[in-house]
Amino acid sequence: MDLEQYIRSLFPKGLSYNGTAQLCLRLYCCVNGVPEGLHSQCGKDGLAITFAKLSSEGFLTGECLEAAMYGANHHHVKDKGHWIEVATSVLKIGDTVDDDVRRTLDDCIYKN
Repeated sequence: MDLEQYIRSLFPKGLSYNGTAQLCLRLYCCVNGVPEGLHSQCGKDGLAITFAKLSSEGFLTGECLEAAMYGANHHHVKDKGHWIEVATSVLKIGDTVDDDVRRTLDDCIYKN
């Protein structure tokens, strides 16, 4: 199983843009609860490739209005560059982690 398949198994109906961005941030900052074999895919480039593919294949639900909050509004959501900006926003911008969304995502990750 690769990271994309793992994410799809956790969230078979997809996620909102903000939920997806928070998941990307969460996996970039912390791999606790994620199968060890997937840890190597949770670096900046691995996450960017995975989330660009998920975005291209309809995983995101609704609008992508929060992209500017992550400094990712200069790249299309289906581009690898978009998700690099999201993953690194916590380092560049700072306070981009939504604790409530993070707890909900953690509940899904730790359930599996």
